[in-house]
Amino acid sequence: MHARRVQVRGGAPVVTDGPYAETQEVLAGYTIVECASFDRATEIAAGLVDPDTPGAYVDVRPVLDGVEDLAG
Repeated sequence: MHARRVQVRGGAPVVTDGPYAETQEVLAGYTIVECASFDRATEIAAGLVDPDTPGAYVDVRPVLDGVEDLAG
């Protein structure tokens, strides 16, 4: 599955492409955004990362409409 991890280092977003097969042991919460592209969702996620918390990150994963979305 396609995913991105967004962190903030030195005041700038750092994006690492997945896949990340599993979530961490603790899921603190989730936010669903509807936007034009996966890149836009990544930009929004960068604003959700707490830059003052060492190691903080947000994982971005697409929500699929159906099984046909898995092909592309």
